[in-house]
Amino acid sequence: MASSLTRSQLNRFLSVARQAALKGGARALRYFRRNVPVIKKIDRSPVTRADREAEQVIRGILKKAFPTHQLCGEEYGWDKNETNDFKWWIDPVDGTRQFVRGIPMWSTLVALEYRGEVVAGVIHLPAIDLTLYASKGQGCFVKGKKVRVSKIPNLKGGTLTYGGLRLTPKSYRKRLTDLIALSYDDRGFGDAFGHALVAMGQVEAMLDPIVKPYDVAAVKICVEEAGGKFTDLKGKKTIYGGNALSSNWLTHGQVLKVIK
Repeated sequence: MASSLTRSQLNRFLSVARQAALKGGARALRYFRRNVPVIKKIDRSPVTRADREAEQVIRGILKKAFPTHQLCGEEYGWDKNETNDFKWWIDPVDGTRQFVRGIPMWSTLVALEYRGEVVAGVIHLPAIDLTLYASKGQGCFVKGKKVRVSKIPNLKGGTLTYGGLRLTPKSYRKRLTDLIALSYDDRGFGDAFGHALVAMGQVEAMLDPIVKPYDVAAVKICVEEAGGKFTDLKGKKTIYGGNALSSNWLTHGQVLKVIK
């Protein structure tokens, strides 16, 4: 697993991931608040020129640095010409709905999975100049300083955030409102931004009802390296569960008990 990777290798992977996320995010930022046309995909989710160009920039950087690695992005899918122990997950604009409305809490996400384990990742929010980055065993950083999850022991004294209630499956809505009632405060800070708040110790738990691996691969490594916990809503430590919960670890069991 990750133990077979050297610190030097992890540093290089993270360096390239940061470069890719920053340059991809910069490309998307060119179109932010510029009335970019919106296209509806088959699943009715929005996509813009910003999403597609940003992913192309990221893919170009990763492919040049690691030509045999496999790439998978939200807009262009799998690079089917390669099979490799190394898989890069790319979400060029996580939070496209917010992007098209001019709300700045959208992210560019890049992460590396090695033999089933996420070992490096970047959460970059270009519009607010915030970047979290982490690699296995090295910690999670913002502007060169380590960040840590909070030490608040339960939701009674903490803040819960979550993805949009409308997007939450009906089977979870009642349980989500029960969680909200338990918490000191709640906010609908969705997408990777909500998870970033967990990693930085500003909220205690973030519940994401519908996700794909490219939505949460970077989230997982950043939250874990900040001392937190990441699972799906069944409690499995996976990016493939279709939903996600990140927390400061201390509140994780409480949230899962209610939501399950």
